[in-house]
Amino acid sequence: MCRHGWVAPSGRHQLRAAGRVLFAQSRQEKKSANDADRLIKYLARFGLSFEEVRERLRAAPLP
Repeated sequence: MCRHGWVAPSGRHQLRAAGRVLFAQSRQEKKSANDADRLIKYLARFGLSFEEVRERLRAAPLP
């Protein structure tokens, strides 16, 4: 359990879940919904990885 009070799923499951949330609207227009791949490519455009973003969020102070 993380300090935010929820149990974090494994890395691949987190990646897929994050992709589904981020691309929920645009995926309706796609023939196939490979959200994890889309998220990896999107983050790469900014020089980020999912693992890096996840670690930054874990280290971020609560509002």
